Amino acid sequence: MTAAYPWRPERVRVGTIGKAHGLDGSFRVVDACGWWEFPENSTVLVNGEPRSVDLCRGDEQAPLIRLAGAGDRTACEALRGAALELLREQLPEPDDDFYFRFDMVGCVVEHADGTPLGTIDAVEDGVAHDQLVVGEHRVPFVAVIVPTVDIPGRRMVLAEGWEPVPVE
Repeated sequence: MTAAYPWRPERVRVGTIGKAHGLDGSFRVVDACGWWEFPENSTVLVNGEPRSVDLCRGDEQAPLIRLAGAGDRTACEALRGAALELLREQLPEPDDDFYFRFDMVGCVVEHADGTPLGTIDAVEDGVAHDQLVVGEHRVPFVAVIVPTVDIPGRRMVLAEGWEPVPVE
């Protein structure tokens, strides 16, 4: 997967170790990404070191997990606040019509006639949908405005007749 997606970061944060839960070393994942389910026997990086997920309960918003080697509350509390990360090679393929934000950054946005608007600098949370930050423009990331999304080709095309308004 690395060769297919060279723009992806080497590591992707999927959550943070939160407060210990119980006595067995389990903890809540804080700021869970929502797309990684922490499957049992999977591996995550903690402080750059691989750790196996021994147990996963809860839901996608607040998973409750236990890592190998942290079998009690004290060991878990010692890791509190550490990032939980995946290596680029471990990233799952997103479902159809779903995209990782880090895959969109760097894509060229074009008008329907092929004229470039610019390159996506960032993807921001919006009230109802994400916003693509393209220079001084914010483009609502919805299918009627951005009908063509070609992540492997590193480009997106705006709907014909749609013109972004610069943000002041």
